[in-house]
Amino acid sequence: MFEIPELGFEIQEIVNGRTRYLDDLIELYLQLFPGYGRYVAVMRRRANRPQDTTPPFLEHQWLALVNGRPAAMTVFKYNYKRNCGLGLDLGVHPDFRIISHSGYTSLARLMIELRHKQLLMDAKSLGMSLPLGSLVEVESPKVVARFKEYGMLLLPVKYYEPPAPEDALEIIGRQEIEKTGFTPMHLGIYPIDREAYNPKDADQLSMFVKAYLMDHYGLPESHWAVQESLQSISVEERAK
Repeated sequence: MFEIPELGFEIQEIVNGRTRYLDDLIELYLQLFPGYGRYVAVMRRRANRPQDTTPPFLEHQWLALVNGRPAAMTVFKYNYKRNCGLGLDLGVHPDFRIISHSGYTSLARLMIELRHKQLLMDAKSLGMSLPLGSLVEVESPKVVARFKEYGMLLLPVKYYEPPAPEDALEIIGRQEIEKTGFTPMHLGIYPIDREAYNPKDADQLSMFVKAYLMDHYGLPESHWAVQESLQSISVEERAK
């Protein structure tokens, strides 16, 4: 995995049965996201199964250590059907947010760049071309502003985040999940192949929506949330 010896930095991948650091990952996750404890069971299952269990994805679950201490975590996927990444979680312990390495001053920014390197490796291993980018769901204006500093671009689509991915329902419980409804969100992208990415390309935008709502959340194309997003692209394109 990725290491930066001068920082005492290393990434531990916690999938494919590699569970040595699973409890450390979960402890940090709960510190950073205390309202999302219901996903701990999902994280444990992800750690104990092959990363290609849920097509069309290769799953990644990372814990970053600095001098042996849990410093940051991220969960993301490579979608080989759409040739793009999906960033699910990213969090950094307050003690490690500021770094100094090769022009990086933010550990979060470094984690994002390392995710991109992993996506490139995933694509290459499957004989795919350069991924277009890595998608993220963003809600609060504060997070939007910070992610823009890291290179994220907002996609011009209307987007609603479903309560949970379909494969999480059997663990968390459909009744528990359905207590929360669909949440208006922004859909953003960290471009990787900047020459190929085109925010005015309706086919690309449609593919990004489907990568999240259909492939990750398991919604059918006829679902109202999918249709609202796809129709907003059509309206956007007609307005140009």
